[in-house]
Amino acid sequence: MSKFIGRDLAVGIGLESSRGTGVTPTHWLNATNFSYFDRAVKARSTASTGGIWGGDQSLVARKYAEGEIECEMDDVSFGLIAYGTLGSLSSASFNGAYKHTYSLLNSSEHPSLSISTTDPNSDNIFELSMVDTLSINYSPEALVTYTVGFKSKSSAGSSVTSAYPANNKFLGRQLAVKVASDTTGLDVASKLTLESATVNITKNTDYYNVVGSVQPSDINNKLFEITGEMTISFEDNTYRDYMLNGDYKALRLDLVNEDVTIGTTNPSFRLDLSKVDFDSWDVDYSLDSIVMQTITFTALYDLGGNDNMINDCYIINEETSY
Repeated sequence: MSKFIGRDLAVGIGLESSRGTGVTPTHWLNATNFSYFDRAVKARSTASTGGIWGGDQSLVARKYAEGEIECEMDDVSFGLIAYGTLGSLSSASFNGAYKHTYSLLNSSEHPSLSISTTDPNSDNIFELSMVDTLSINYSPEALVTYTVGFKSKSSAGSSVTSAYPANNKFLGRQLAVKVASDTTGLDVASKLTLESATVNITKNTDYYNVVGSVQPSDINNKLFEITGEMTISFEDNTYRDYMLNGDYKALRLDLVNEDVTIGTTNPSFRLDLSKVDFDSWDVDYSLDSIVMQTITFTALYDLGGNDNMINDCYIINEETSY
């Protein structure tokens, strides 16, 4: 065993063909922070043994793993994270590259991943890894980052060698955000001049624990939620009025790396929400700064319109499939 720095850790992911059965990594994450670890639930005896002290035994009742991985977003590995998050995927060639279109799978059994880690002291695999949360952060002077929360079985030993391929990353300044009355107006809507934006997806996953096993039998997603916030200069009361009047809008977040050409197109990630509710609004009147406003939103199901929550979501890259 030897000391090492955090940069020596490599994190890979692979799509499980059978839930809970580990696979070797097909993609490697650009991790900047890793806090995904084994956990245990102990059953402690409280029985009396003739004194004022506590019980005499503590037995391992359950093993599992959970935590978060923070990454720089790229056009390759994030495609598999998106698959694990939304559950349904269709891939096709597109302008000399490939377009991977995602939709929300209406099921409590979304695809599971295997997460593999390798560092100078050990190699481990976390089977039945389910995306629990995903937060994407856009800031103009920084790379786009995301933080993904997982739940899984506890780790097992493995043997793996990291292999990072070339990929294309995104800058926050490459984001275009549009708001329209409905999704048909998003293409011609004006781009907003945002300072920052965040999109949060919560899947409310839960362990299915059964007798006869110390590991979870399954991990299931439940209520699916999308929220977010945008910060923009305070030039009028448009967003305040959206909140006060109970307006519904379609929202697009379009990320295109025009600095790179693949085929005859660019690496891209798009998320179109059919119907959002603006639920809070705040203004920052710091004396020596431009006055900014922050508006938060919640995605709703567009009943009687598009009959969906996510109307369009895709990644364009050079991967043939996931």
